[in-house]
This record gives sequence, structure tokens and C-alpha cells, in this order.
Amino acid sequence: MGRPRHFLLPSCIAVLGLMTAATAQEEAARAASGPPPAERPRPRDAAALFARLGAVTGLEATFEEEKHVALLALPLRSKGRLLFHRPDPAGPGWLARVVEAPEPARVLITPRQLRLENRDGVEVIDLSRSDKVRSFVASLVHVFAGDEAALQKSYRVAYEPDPADEAGWTLTLTPRGEPLDKMLRQLRLVGRGEAVQRIEVHEPNGDRTVTRVLTAEPARRFDDDELRRLFGIERR
Repeated sequence: MGRPRHFLLPSCIAVLGLMTAATAQEEAARAASGPPPAERPRPRDAAALFARLGAVTGLEATFEEEKHVALLALPLRSKGRLLFHRPDPAGPGWLARVVEAPEPARVLITPRQLRLENRDGVEVIDLSRSDKVRSFVASLVHVFAGDEAALQKSYRVAYEPDPADEAGWTLTLTPRGEPLDKMLRQLRLVGRGEAVQRIEVHEPNGDRTVTRVLTAEPARRFDDDELRRLFGIERR
């Protein structure tokens, strides 16, 4: 199988942007009489943006993705679904990223392991035995929890309002050092109002992945069969 980084980065980063977008949609639905999300005020700072993440306990979203590889003339395109389940806002979460085209692939991130599936087979990584992968996943948990103080220990965080657009903004996360800087050069979220429009992952080797959110269903709840089939969770 390919190196885990190529699965792990898009999966974790996509859920960050999708959670933000889904939360914005949920807030907009509760305030139906207000303006649409793209016209609502942008977050005043990074803390306000992160604060929206902690409330999300489940979602299903669809995405389109382009991976730009230096040695290839054309980007690698894919599309699929991303599902997130966290029964306790203060606890761990399960993330399933299902690629449906151009060929099936799946990644499942649980509190204890990373499971990769594609046409070449299945690979399972025990997070307790992989310092590099565990560090990356743990640092992103701080994002999901809206813990900016903890996140600042691993990343330089820069939130920039767009001077040419009163609703536009960019959030950039840059690793402070090893081992994160070996996996990620920079993460950039580009949004307008309360919604994330584009998620960019820049890798140290120059490759770049761009994810666009197509649809997001906030407050998604999974029944027992879905929990078992999608996340491997057996209810007792």
C-alpha cells in the first residue's frame, strides 16, 4: 500500500473544514429568517472559528478533491463521502473517509488505530506504536475540540480577514517542528462568512491537495447498524 500520509492528511484535514461548514449550516437553519451563511459576518478571530468545532458530534458530507503531484501534468481527482461520529463532545471521535471514484478506497480513524483499505489490501496502524501518526492525529483533536491554546503548542496559527472582501477570510496552520513538519508544510482553510469553501493541504515535498465541500449534513445521527458498518462500533 502507499504511505499512510497520503490517506491521513486529506482525511483529517477534510473533517476539520467540513465540521466548520456543517456547524455554520446548522446555525443558519436555526436562524432561517437571517441572511444566508455566505452573507453572515465572518468569525472575528481564530478563537471564534475554533469555538464552532467543539459542538459537532456527527456529520455526513460529500466532497471533491484534487491532488496536485509535482511529477504529474494533471491533478488526481477523487470524490466521496466523509462521516464523523463523536458521541461525547469532550471525548474522542471516529472518522470514516470513503472514496467512491475513480476507484473505491476507505480510511477509518478511531481513538486507537488507523485502518487503510484500497485495491492493494488492508493496513492497520496501531496509534500507540506510531509516534509520528499519533502526534498528527492528537494535534488535530485539539482543533476538533476548539482548543486553540493546545493547538498553538504544535502549530503557528494565523487568521487573516480578506481586505478585498468583508466576508472573506483565511486560516493558516503551520507546524512548529518535528514530527509534524515532516508530514505537513501548511494547512490553509479559505472561507466566506461562516462557511469553509476550500481546504488546502501543502506537503513538504511540494504536493498539494485541494478539497471542496459539496454538501454537508450537520447533526447526523447513526443507528446501531451504521455504527457497526461504518465505524466498527459494537453497541452493548
